[in-house]
Formats: sequence, structure tokens, C-alpha cells
Amino acid sequence: MNDYIFFWGCTIPGRFPFLEKSLRLVLDELGVRFREIEGFTCCPEKFLVETLSEEAWYLTAARNLALAEKNGGDLLVACNGCYSTFRSVITAFSSSAALRREVAAKLEEIGLEYNFRSSVYHIVQVLHDKIGPDVIARRVALGMDGMKIGVHVGCQVLRPSPTVRIDDPLHPIKLDRLVECLGATSIDYESKLMCCGEALGRAGNADKSMASARLKLLELEQNEADAMVVVCPACFQQFETQQMVIQKQIENLSIPVFYYTELLGLALGFAPGEMGLDMHRVPVKPFLDRWEDLRRVRESIPAEFDSKAMTTCVSCGSCSNDCPVVQVDDEFDPHAVLERILKGDTDGVVAGDEIWKCLECGTCTEMCPNNFGMMKVFKEAKRMALARGIAPAETSQGIEMFKSTGVLGKSRERVRAKLGLGPVAEPGSEELARLLESTLKRKED
Repeated sequence: MNDYIFFWGCTIPGRFPFLEKSLRLVLDELGVRFREIEGFTCCPEKFLVETLSEEAWYLTAARNLALAEKNGGDLLVACNGCYSTFRSVITAFSSSAALRREVAAKLEEIGLEYNFRSSVYHIVQVLHDKIGPDVIARRVALGMDGMKIGVHVGCQVLRPSPTVRIDDPLHPIKLDRLVECLGATSIDYESKLMCCGEALGRAGNADKSMASARLKLLELEQNEADAMVVVCPACFQQFETQQMVIQKQIENLSIPVFYYTELLGLALGFAPGEMGLDMHRVPVKPFLDRWEDLRRVRESIPAEFDSKAMTTCVSCGSCSNDCPVVQVDDEFDPHAVLERILKGDTDGVVAGDEIWKCLECGTCTEMCPNNFGMMKVFKEAKRMALARGIAPAETSQGIEMFKSTGVLGKSRERVRAKLGLGPVAEPGSEELARLLESTLKRKED
């Protein structure tokens, strides 16, 4: 990995030190090393400082980058605004020799030499591109299977492209992958790429700023999202603060907002209190309670069932109408059987009749885009039922016949003789019984 110098910016250490805490814990746990140096100022922020003076904006950013270069490292940031500023000025410096000369001369006046070699990385780039979702998934101690998360990437790390280069500006996927590697589902929603609207408040349009946040929060509520995830302290502030205003003035809207490393920290096993999650203005307890409930149910699912694959199967459902039993039995819904198991009703499923309707024809396996197929779930449920002495009478009779004779039917000798066929060869029933004696006894025990 690169040699990183963390640029905390103004907002995180000043207003949200609990976000800083989650970043420190998670990065240390994942082995991301960074240094901290003195002398940094605001990045500077684009909406205010660049508007004040483009020259001041360039010089302030260049000074911060020169300090990083002097200390032999690249900047690591956890703020979309900081990333956008640094990426924008680095792009401008690389494309204009005249600008480089002008900036270098100004910095020389305060004793700084700048050779324009330092770069900047957003926390999303480090987690997704350097470490990778697969590696993070293997480190997850407490999976978030069943939790529905609304991802808000933010505008300044996506646009304008190619100045900022974190992800596809119209179809971003990296933050979604980072959420899904924790086991959660990243839901798709119409306003996903909309700006949070935070800057409207700083321009004297508080009502429009609230309306912008409310639009997205309402859509997430309609999609039954358990939480929103952001990667920018300004976005975090916007959705938390505006929810407080909305609750007082309009409606009871409550969508917990997490910075991504807070969510990741929970999945890695850090306690909510250790990360200061009680300092959020919008309570996170509903999220934590639902997560705990889902984990309790998931832990009750017998190990024979692959709950993750079953969850994918239920959410897909593409083979439902291809089941031959569905064609003749309007009441049979194979995916509903899987969903009952995932909700903790394994005993009810095993004791019921639905599992015996699966013909084990393999149609769902052949049709499955995820190479799973429901047939294996029904097979395991049937085995559990048999172990509990539960089975249709016809099934029990067939099993008893196999155990006693080694075959599943008696030959009709008179019919065979009438057709000129000789007697059926004697089955090796006794030998098979000896072979399977210990196996079947273990099953019965």
C-alpha cells in the first residue's frame, strides 16, 4: 500500500470525532497504516473558498499537498469535499505548466518547495481498490445478512469525471460492493445519485436543503431501508440534521445514518459504544435491534441449510413458475418454504406437508442463475422430518420396504410367466442389510 498521511479535514475532528474513532479502529484492524503531521488547514472547500478566490483556492490546496510531499506521503481523506478539491487542483496542475510555475513561486515565498508529486486517495479507494470486498468479507465477524441499506455515495466523488476517478459517475458500484461484502443488501432507489443538498443551506435556502434531504429519506423509508450509509461528513451532517428538523416540523421520519466505517466496524465486531454510536442525533438503536433479531434467527437455522444462498434464492425467485408442481397446485410456493426457514420456522416446515411436494426433478437447479436450486433445501428438510419420524404414510412404507428387502417392490411372477419371462433374480437383501446396518442405525439414533 501507499505511504498515507491522513488529512482529517475540518468537519470530522471538529464536529464528528466518533467518525474519526471508527476510521481509526477499522483501518488499524485491516492493517492500513497512516501518519499524521502538523500544519494542515482547510483543504480548502470549493463552494465557499473557490468562489471567494480561485487563486486562494489553488494556493491553499497546493500548500497542503506540498506538506504531504515534504513528508514523503500521499494524502488519505475521508471527506468527499476534500477529495474533490485535491483531485481538481492536481488535475489543473498536471495540465498547466504556467499554473505550476505560479503556484511554486508563491509557495517558495513561505519556504515550501513543491514538485507536484503528491496524490490523494479517498477511504473508499483504499477499502475497495487496495484491500478489496472479498478480503473484507473474510474478516467479517458479525454478518449483516437481511439488513437493507440505502447507499448514498455523494456527488463530489463522482462528478465531474474524469477529474474525480473513484467510480463510474452514472453507475457507481464500489460503495454498494463494500456494503454487500458485509452481508447486507444495497437497495436500488430512484434518487440514489442525487446530491444531499447540504450546500443549499449554506446559500440561505434552508427549506430547499431540507426538501432535498427529505426526498431521499422518504424514498428509503418507502423501500424499507434499515439505514443509510455515506462516505462524507457533510452528507452525514445533512441527513442527520435535516431529519431532526423534519421530525419537529413535518413527520416522524427516522432513518439511521452511518458513515461506512461505522457499519464496517460493527461487522468486524467493535461494540457500538466503543465507536460512539450513541452520539448520533438520529438513534441507531432500531438498526441494532433489528440486526440482533436477524442474527438470532439466522443462528437458529440448522447448519444443514446454506442461509446465504437461500436468501439469494428467495430474492431472485426466477424459477418459481418453472416448478412442475406449481403448475398443478396453486397453493404450492417453494420459495415461501425457504423464506419460512430463513425466518426461523424450520420446525414448522419440517412438520408440514409442503416439503414432500418437491419432486426433486432438478428443474430449479437447471434454471438457477446462481447455481443453487431449491431441491437441496427440500431434500435436507425431508431428512430432518424422517429423523423425527415425520413422513407421509406412502413414503414411510417405501422406506420400510427398502430397509427390510433392499428393493422397492415385489415382482409379479404370474404376469412375468404369462409373458414368458423367468423369475427375477434374488436380491442381495441380507448382504445389503449388513452393509447398511451401522449407517442406518446412526440415522435412527
